[in-house]
Amino acid sequence: MTHSNHRRGDRESLQQDWIVFAAPGTELDTDTNKHKRFIEILVEHKPVNLVTNAGVEGDSYRLRAVQGWDASMNSGIHEASTVQAILDFIKPKSGAGVYTNKESVQRVVNDLVDAELGFSIVISGIFDEVFDICEKAGIEAHTVNISGETLGKISLLPKPKILEITTMCGHHFVADSLVKHLIERVRRGEIRAEEAAVEMAKQCTCNFFNVERAKRLINEYIEGEY
Repeated sequence: MTHSNHRRGDRESLQQDWIVFAAPGTELDTDTNKHKRFIEILVEHKPVNLVTNAGVEGDSYRLRAVQGWDASMNSGIHEASTVQAILDFIKPKSGAGVYTNKESVQRVVNDLVDAELGFSIVISGIFDEVFDICEKAGIEAHTVNISGETLGKISLLPKPKILEITTMCGHHFVADSLVKHLIERVRRGEIRAEEAAVEMAKQCTCNFFNVERAKRLINEYIEGEY
């Protein structure tokens, strides 16, 4: 999926940024047990973000849980759910988990292979690390999507460290101006890096924004005075 395909950073940083998600076809949409088992497997290995598409009687919406985001931080259309509420939801439909280490993703994939849900699973991460995970789980990658980089007048782009943050939302709902504003508030001691990371994550409605990595990148930006 291309909206998780343009994350930037060095290898060390990207080794702490993984997404596992599925969007099954319509023939599987009515099998609630399979969807619930998929969510359970994601939760068992402690994602920092969790999301499922929910729908009851034609009403479609997302339930989003983000580490550090509680209801007191809700604003506008951005409403926090909880991991337990997502687990308890009667009819989840597909979903995604964001992880901070390869070991957790390996366990997720191992469990998904054992569960035989019939879903096509997407893993976003460093290629050779993903291939290694698949090999250890006894499977092979079916398709590989590669980012073609950025073409055009790249001098107009934000600074690289800012792009490392904003590209964690593949639809670019996390604006560089917001990132700069929140970093400045952290620098002045008005909010903590964790709070700034959650405020950024709220904008990414696909819920792919890695709050743990964002927190580190915010501190790196401030310490490096970029």
